[in-house]
Amino acid sequence: MLHDHPLVLLVDNHADNREMYTEYLEIRGFRVIPCSDSQTSIDVAHRLEPDIILLELRMTGMNGIQVLRELRKDPVLAHVPVVALTASVLTRERAAAEAAGFTELLPKPYFPEDLATAINRIIAASRMAASSLRGLRGARGAVSPRTSAPQSQTTTLSAESPR
Repeated sequence: MLHDHPLVLLVDNHADNREMYTEYLEIRGFRVIPCSDSQTSIDVAHRLEPDIILLELRMTGMNGIQVLRELRKDPVLAHVPVVALTASVLTRERAAAEAAGFTELLPKPYFPEDLATAINRIIAASRMAASSLRGLRGARGAVSPRTSAPQSQTTTLSAESPR
């Protein structure tokens, strides 16, 4: 369900990060559900169907790529944008995240306002794609969301981005 205040599932195993970004995003008008572990994030995503998921790549238990694969198995969550959060500077890890199909990759550290701007942009693009898909369904009958949804390009936002 679409709301004026998008629901953000924030998954990060660092309590300080969860607290800081949750507070900032709530001030900016987002509803935020912070999660500290992989399995809880999967359960919460299935239950609440967030508008966007911010997912730390390096988690205990399942890593972010494994969580993304689990989420994509659910047709209801297959369309939800999932953004990889990482402090990794390793090209190999970034390439693996891009290949896994994250909507975007946000390297840490990043400014809270850059995060909020990215969330708004990604949600707007996701809603536009969903609207287009509904239009296709109306014009041509049922369309499979897995095969007809536009493929997003993985992009990177850095802390040095212009504000």
